Amino acid sequence: MMKHKCTFSRSTRYLTRGISETVPLEIQIFMWSEIDKVVVAEQVDYLQVFEFKVKENHIEIEHRQEDPAYKKVHKVKKLNDYISLDQIKVFVIDDIDHSTMLLSSEY
Repeated sequence: MMKHKCTFSRSTRYLTRGISETVPLEIQIFMWSEIDKVVVAEQVDYLQVFEFKVKENHIEIEHRQEDPAYKKVHKVKKLNDYISLDQIKVFVIDDIDHSTMLLSSEY
């Protein structure tokens, strides 16, 4: 099976109600910008995964994909708005026509 060229086009990005109600806007923008960096490097998989863990004084955001293997962990200052993100997993899926950001529980 031939893999399609993932673009994560900026003009066709969508998010689910779960994302809009759970994930603060600045974190949504951060995730899209991290995907853009991988796209520019032309090393992008159709499925991007972000996992959140609240630590004592920061939030850890792990961004990963399977093919090609990629993993980067970001540390973000812990703000009260972010505490609800603990243990949340977000999928961002590109299906050529559009990209969708959703909570793993919405998949």
